[in-house]
Amino acid sequence: MKTRTLGLPRRDTPIEAHMGEGIIGWLIGEAPRLELGTIAEGLAQRLTVEGLPIDRFSLSFGLLNPSIVAVGLIWRPGQPLQYTHFGLENRDTGQYERSPFKRAQDTGEWVHIDLANTPDEAFGIVPSLREDGFSHYYAIPLPSSGGDVMSITMATKGPRDFSDDEKALLNSILPAAAVVLELKTLRATFRDVLSAYVGRGPAAQIIDGTVHRGEVTQVRAAIMVVDLRGFTHMSTQLPPRATAEVINAYYDVVVPQVVERGGEVLKFIGDAVLAIFPTEGRGEREAVLAALDAARAALDTDAPPYEAAGETFPIRFGVAVHVGEAVFGNVGSRDRLDFTVIGRDVNVAARIASLCSRLGRDYLVSDAVAAIGRDAGRLMTLEGGHDVRGLGDPLIVHVPDVATLPPAVDDGISQGLTLASNA
Repeated sequence: MKTRTLGLPRRDTPIEAHMGEGIIGWLIGEAPRLELGTIAEGLAQRLTVEGLPIDRFSLSFGLLNPSIVAVGLIWRPGQPLQYTHFGLENRDTGQYERSPFKRAQDTGEWVHIDLANTPDEAFGIVPSLREDGFSHYYAIPLPSSGGDVMSITMATKGPRDFSDDEKALLNSILPAAAVVLELKTLRATFRDVLSAYVGRGPAAQIIDGTVHRGEVTQVRAAIMVVDLRGFTHMSTQLPPRATAEVINAYYDVVVPQVVERGGEVLKFIGDAVLAIFPTEGRGEREAVLAALDAARAALDTDAPPYEAAGETFPIRFGVAVHVGEAVFGNVGSRDRLDFTVIGRDVNVAARIASLCSRLGRDYLVSDAVAAIGRDAGRLMTLEGGHDVRGLGDPLIVHVPDVATLPPAVDDGISQGLTLASNA
């Protein structure tokens, strides 16, 4: 898809002092209602209409995101807008330290790179800019109220630099551009931080105003509880930091499989994971099958054991799946809320997780889930009825795909989850 154009003639006459007023009016009036990509395109095109020789334009900003440090939106005439991400894995590579962004942020001044007279080692980006045929490059810091890292960059392939009038135009619009970019990035940061801690679905509801105690909704969902084997032994043998590394490796096995299949991870409680696959929008059968597939994919993932203190600690876990009704929303005290799911069926799922450990199984499902699985052609083997704490009748469970693990000691984590889930 090609970028949109404004349909206005490029200005060839000298820029007057008032010419920035139209761009400022657009930034303050219309731009806050637009997406960031549209803002980047619109600002770049308006500047080229005023005669600035821009062949590459970008907006960049930092994020509070678990895996992304910064984002860039790059515009080039006649090309689709390009989105770039500076990942957490790049943070300690020195890439940022060798960039003109860092100098611009440290000094608060424009960084101008004359590619014809700048050695390759001056900045990490110089060789690629020269290879792409650019002659001048600017990194311009944008001030923000909280000291966040925001920048505009511009590059030209023509022989001339920006004129004094063009620089004056840019200086006149920078405060308005900074306000709009900060406004948009704050909302993105708010969304990302909430999603990281409470999940995408709860984050969307909170942003939409579901923030009062007692605001809950009835949901039907496939409910998954996962708990790590041997956590008590592991935590007593390993230092706290190493224990956290094992837990993170375990979460990296389970969580992606849930998210990829439309599930929501709601809680990490010790070594336990609570996730739901809502039936809304896809029906009960598809929600249950998604949960079954996520569980099997996680169990089939090859997770290397953790080795420390002369001992090997395998990453093994049990998965329980049930389907039923629950209450989803805000519970807690007046000033401290939790966005979670509670109810009898959450309790049942947690009890099935405790049976996984007691029976030496890595995967158990309820009678209701087994019926749906069989109807879809899945193999389900009856494991019988078992007495569990908190339920009057024996809990009937089934083993999908006849997957087993050697018996393990129940660490009691799933019981802790049950207590947190309205046991």
